[in-house]
Amino acid sequence: MLLSLALLAACDNEPKFQGTKMSPFFPMDGGRQAEYVNEDPEGTPWQLVVEKIEPVERVDDEDVVTFEWSRDDNAELVGAVKWSSSSGDGIKIHAYSVGTEDFITFDTPVLVTDDDDLMLRGQEVVTETNGYTFTATYVGPEDCPVQWGLEWEDCAHITLDDGDGDDMAGPIFSGDYWLVQRYGPAWMQLTGFEEKWNLAHYDWDGDE
Repeated sequence: MLLSLALLAACDNEPKFQGTKMSPFFPMDGGRQAEYVNEDPEGTPWQLVVEKIEPVERVDDEDVVTFEWSRDDNAELVGAVKWSSSSGDGIKIHAYSVGTEDFITFDTPVLVTDDDDLMLRGQEVVTETNGYTFTATYVGPEDCPVQWGLEWEDCAHITLDDGDGDDMAGPIFSGDYWLVQRYGPAWMQLTGFEEKWNLAHYDWDGDE
């Protein structure tokens, strides 16, 4: 009986899983450029180029990085998103722009993950800002093989709903992301596009 009680007490004292650490799934160090093909090549025949832009901004003790989205066929700017990703603060969106328009800055950054940088499967994080109610949900780990040729497993699937009930309208960054540690988005199901963007090429320069 005493042995059983001792084992039960030991089990109660074991550390409990607090969640998956999310910031490694969206790294922002060095120079980064990715190219994506749309899974509807007839409807969207061009590639989406996502490139980190210098310089990095410092906002409220966080590094905020701008990623520009452009078309590969004519270099037309699709838009840009300002992100931060850091251990202990999670992944956030601070601002975005459409085409060559000015940035729209959020009064409160949009939480893509919990601000303690840990997420449990099915966990939701809600941000009310600039008239939107964003809900980010960690769906869980899923396989996400990419056109680039890598058979990635255990990708972090995150849904970011802007709350307007229309998948074809709203901020350009809303949708679903399948993220890979050290690389970032492998697949993106973005607002305004019926099919996913699939990673076709990736460049990283660690000297920057």
